[in-house]
Amino acid sequence: MRAFGVATLCLLLAGCFSSNGPVFSEDRGQCPFTTPTLYEETEEPNRFRFETEGHYCKVTGSDGDVTLALFIPIGRERWIVQGDEASPTYMIMRRSGDRLTQYLPRCQDYSASHLRRLGITFDEERRYCTVTEARQIETLFRSARGRMMGAYRRVREER
Repeated sequence: MRAFGVATLCLLLAGCFSSNGPVFSEDRGQCPFTTPTLYEETEEPNRFRFETEGHYCKVTGSDGDVTLALFIPIGRERWIVQGDEASPTYMIMRRSGDRLTQYLPRCQDYSASHLRRLGITFDEERRYCTVTEARQIETLFRSARGRMMGAYRRVREER
């Protein structure tokens, strides 16, 4: 399973924001983990190591699976996260002390008129939204909470 399994979650839950290619350029990424940091899911025994790799966060799962993700800061210890898939999906990560929380804003959380004004395309039920520009995601996600999809706690490694 890929770290965070965002694409899978989107398919199962529907309502995610995605794009046909990355909308954030690499230089926008600011990985907030200055040293390798280990987190574990609060509900599952999965662990993920976060570390900086250039502008990306390299996320390594317990199974050794590696994902590169851009963390684009939006303030108050919150980031828009763009996955490294060919057709990326987007989520919000929030850090509070030793906790990291993953939120998945849903297309149906926004009115059709608001989505149209931003130039976002969507299906009739607003289950799938496709963005073409970074500003679209930034505008929606700055005030969004979204559905909490994961909670992680920092693991202090013994030396």
